[in-house]
Amino acid sequence: MNTTRRSHKLLAMTAASALVFAACGSDDDAADTVSTEPTEDSVAEEPAEEPAEEPAEEPAEEPAEEPAEGEGGGTLIWAHEQEPGDLHLDDPENNLSITSWIRSAMIEGLFGISGSTEYYPELLADDGELTTNDDGSVTGTFTMRDGLLWSDGDDLTAEDVVWTYNTIMAADGETEDGDPNYIYLLGDRTGLDTITDISADGNTISITWSAFFAGYKGVLNEVYPMHQFNADPAVAAAELNDGLRGWTTPDGSTIASSGPMIFDSWDKGVQMNLVRNDAYSGSNSPDAKNDGVAFVDGVQINFVTDTDAQINALQAGEAQIVMTQPQLSFEDLASSDDFTVASSAGPVFEHWGLNLNNVHLAKPAVREGLAFAMDKTEVMAGLYTPLFGDSLPADGLGNTMWLSNQSTYENHAGDAGYGAGDIASAQAALEGAGYALNGDGIYEHPEDGALTLRVGTTGGNRLREIQQELIQAQMSDAGIDIVIDNVEGGAYFSEVPFSADAIACATSGGAEGNCDIWDITQFAWVGGPWPGGQIASYRAGGPNNPYGFANDAFEAKADECDATVDDVERAACYNEIDRYVTTLELDAENGLFMLPLTQKPSFYGYTSDLSQAGVAPDAQGSGPLTNVADFQFAD
Repeated sequence: MNTTRRSHKLLAMTAASALVFAACGSDDDAADTVSTEPTEDSVAEEPAEEPAEEPAEEPAEEPAEEPAEGEGGGTLIWAHEQEPGDLHLDDPENNLSITSWIRSAMIEGLFGISGSTEYYPELLADDGELTTNDDGSVTGTFTMRDGLLWSDGDDLTAEDVVWTYNTIMAADGETEDGDPNYIYLLGDRTGLDTITDISADGNTISITWSAFFAGYKGVLNEVYPMHQFNADPAVAAAELNDGLRGWTTPDGSTIASSGPMIFDSWDKGVQMNLVRNDAYSGSNSPDAKNDGVAFVDGVQINFVTDTDAQINALQAGEAQIVMTQPQLSFEDLASSDDFTVASSAGPVFEHWGLNLNNVHLAKPAVREGLAFAMDKTEVMAGLYTPLFGDSLPADGLGNTMWLSNQSTYENHAGDAGYGAGDIASAQAALEGAGYALNGDGIYEHPEDGALTLRVGTTGGNRLREIQQELIQAQMSDAGIDIVIDNVEGGAYFSEVPFSADAIACATSGGAEGNCDIWDITQFAWVGGPWPGGQIASYRAGGPNNPYGFANDAFEAKADECDATVDDVERAACYNEIDRYVTTLELDAENGLFMLPLTQKPSFYGYTSDLSQAGVAPDAQGSGPLTNVADFQFAD
């Protein structure tokens, strides 16, 4: 009961200030984003992305397979706070989620991402077949769907796939420091760089990797129209690099689409317009209700920087959909009869990360004390359930490799008894490590002093700040003193957990750099259907691992997981290595360095102007327009 009163009080306190902080939670803060890939991505507010097969909340009415008389047409209007600098997704200056979300309506790849954060064959007829060769290499044989067309009427073929790969790999270059500086859009070629052969034979593609790569379904997630660019991949690389910014070909025409929409126009600072692709070959997504061309005539994206203005536009019928960073001010929309929240859990997850080089956090019992004292149910009930309903587990997240809407998810932290606000177990763990309560009600170690720890995140994001305040109070109940130590805006990451001195400490095992810059960090990682991308955050000596975790057995097992061909065995392997991260089961000294809190969906919903909306996978390569063919206006 005390928990419920506390969370409701905090929410009430922030109701009046929500408008002040409304602009602070947008995805324009690229520095507030660290991805499982080497580049940064501003999904939600994350550093640089669940077993329900359906979205959390279904549209009120089930649509017919074909639009009834008078139901087709109209322009779908999406109000969004962030405008991309251009449409060149992997430009270091412009790797925003909104860019990939727009592109998902125009360009498709071999595999897409569903609302359950799983791959499905998009341009392919099926998942294909993998064969392990005698030399250890692996060959994938994939068949394209029949009748695929580009929006200009040209055939979309296996030759386009091979040309796209060759164009990516033809673009080389290095910076002055010797780092890759590719002309083409991809700065990271993981999974592409181990392809030893790729060829097309009619409608069939053959791809051979030097060894099995578990993330193979994500390597060609966009295929480009060869007929609009130079046939020589080396020349085409530079053409694409220039053309993708404004979505134009070398002769100034629009890049042809394989998706349901075609780029039309862009009034910078105001709106972007897409029009229906009448040559669209239809969706292959398991989420799609309409397998033909889009019902709507097009999409208008209005760039509205103020959260209040977005809400007003939706309420006034000047926009029909929104998909953006969750804000407390959206709670009124979520409770409106004229607005349907259709957010689904995606690959973005919040966590408290622990600095293993901190004198207190180096003790496993202290980390367990934090894990026991944390009450995720209070965080969920106070902050996430009001916005997302039951689309997220009420007991929070307990895994960092597989997420709660994926069929392979296991709640490792929950199974260990963590995250339930168990104050007695938290205090027993601390006392077992030699801590005793002092006169201020804080546990104190005879050599290392009072158990005072700083937690930091990006200041100005009120939802995150309240999350800190809730957990701070929980820890206080257990005798742990938490001091909130935020840095305003995106500077937090570069100045604190990912600063040069902090990373030097983490990669050297505490021998170099500055190990006192931070104690606990709160942010979100962006994952995806392939959990192997998250492993980079846990590997010893890597720039994406600020925690200081290092374990040779983990490294070996992670390599084994990535090399396991069988899907079931690989899933179980990733679940096993997560136990190093979220429990002390496999590493009693250095394990349990991350306390996962919850998945953090974008706030996605639509107004009653629509009789039907599309499922919007909450992932970097997907978004609100992935199933845009499904959107349909009411009479």
